[in-house]
Amino acid sequence: MSRVDVLKSSRDSVSVKFMEFTRIVSKNENRVALFFEGEDEKYFSGRINNIRPDIVWSGVNSKGKSNVIKLRNKIRCHAVYKNSPCLFFVDHDFDSNVDICNFTDVYITPCYSIENFYISNSTFERVLTAEFGLSDATEEYKCYQKAIDIFKDTKNKYLEAIAPFNFLIKEIRDKEEKGEIEGNLNINNLVIDDLVSINIGSVKKKFNESVPNSIFPELPSDLAISLSDSEEYFKGRCSEKWFRGKQHLEFFRSFLIKLKEDRGNKAVRKIFNKKGKVKLNLTKANSISELSQYADTPNCLKQFLEHQEFL
Repeated sequence: MSRVDVLKSSRDSVSVKFMEFTRIVSKNENRVALFFEGEDEKYFSGRINNIRPDIVWSGVNSKGKSNVIKLRNKIRCHAVYKNSPCLFFVDHDFDSNVDICNFTDVYITPCYSIENFYISNSTFERVLTAEFGLSDATEEYKCYQKAIDIFKDTKNKYLEAIAPFNFLIKEIRDKEEKGEIEGNLNINNLVIDDLVSINIGSVKKKFNESVPNSIFPELPSDLAISLSDSEEYFKGRCSEKWFRGKQHLEFFRSFLIKLKEDRGNKAVRKIFNKKGKVKLNLTKANSISELSQYADTPNCLKQFLEHQEFL
């Protein structure tokens, strides 16, 4: 898709989503319209209902961060709708967000994206307890601790392996912003298996960041990118929080699949002493929903919602 087509599609999407918003308002002027980038509502929904059960709301999938911001600008400048009760939820990404960070109706994640809330050690421990039936008080408490230790070790190996990919993506995004690279790179076409091989206790890097075209065929074959600026950008930043969240969630899902296989294996098991059945589906298309109840909830989200006042 050309840059012109991308811009046209964005404009069309904003118009469609604005009409969706007006229908929400017309049905109930006190209903709050919540604007999300995409499938993020699957993460936010339960948390919003728990933190602010008094809010009656409808969600709008805005089809991207830029559209969320455009919709906010359009609504807040509109003669009729500028005071409508609305909230806008976006990922931080690699952006500075200086143009939106002071808006009291905009929530920006305190990490790269909502998917980064899914990879913490505490999230893993909650999954172990609820889905695998393990805890430090069960008969298999040693397996519980072993699973935690192996997860931490495997995650560290994954973060080390995936680092050059994040350096590369940061550089490409910067070049796109400057107009030095044509088009709009669709990173979502990548699957985790294209980048790393994940097993219990080991992660193997499979990509070559020095040849961007080998990862993204749509890039020029002779494109060479220095990663030094991005390496500097990530210095002092927690890679668990600031590397791309979609790859993090895919790593977590892949590790849990391996763990699930280990639990149900009739042969030699690496972690578990006893065979057991785990019902967690772990589908790629819906892992945000399936694992949402176990993901972390940052305090800033609670504070953001608690400070909202609606008639």
